Amino acid sequence: MASPSPTELARSLQKELLVLRTEFSTLKDMIDEVELQRLRERLAVIEDRVGELKKQKDEADKRHWQFVYIFAGAMASLLVTVIVQLVMVLLKKP
Repeated sequence: MASPSPTELARSLQKELLVLRTEFSTLKDMIDEVELQRLRERLAVIEDRVGELKKQKDEADKRHWQFVYIFAGAMASLLVTVIVQLVMVLLKKP
């Protein structure tokens, strides 16, 4: 058996290099696809969290306005009471 010539060895190496490049490209595409899927999953989680934060903010806003309305009602009631008391005092004076 004769040993392969340098030209044959070079051709064989070129073929193997082409196979390795193809396999590398395939692996790279697979890794990119997995990373894209992970990014989509993370994005979905972030969207859910943003939705929850919006709900919490809306609820906090509602509670804030409820407090404002209650406070305003109490102040109005106090003002009416003071006015009524003043009117009664003025009417009772001889």
